[in-house]
Amino acid sequence: MKPRETFLSFRGRLARAGFLSALLLAAAAFALLFALLERAASPRSALVLYPPFFWLLAALSVKRLHDRARSARWLLLAIVPLLGPLWLLAELALLPGTAGENRYGPDPLAPAGDYLVVR
Repeated sequence: MKPRETFLSFRGRLARAGFLSALLLAAAAFALLFALLERAASPRSALVLYPPFFWLLAALSVKRLHDRARSARWLLLAIVPLLGPLWLLAELALLPGTAGENRYGPDPLAPAGDYLVVR
């Protein structure tokens, strides 16, 4: 999956390792940009980073939920105090994705097909 699709699109599936590495990269970039903007301008100027960061988090989470064969509606669990975020943490970061193809696309861990097909 291309970086643009990984970070901006809500379609497809994302394996657990890809999700965690993309999440770590996004969090590090956000923290760095936040610190730079706070120093260069004002603390309020760094607030402009939140909407794109939340979009990115939503895109990554939706694709990860798709890998678990769940719809994006499962993100609504985040509004349930304490148990909702813990359940989402388990779904997104701890549990493996569904094996094989599901309604959201092919398995991201499936081996790529051979480029040469003999008939």
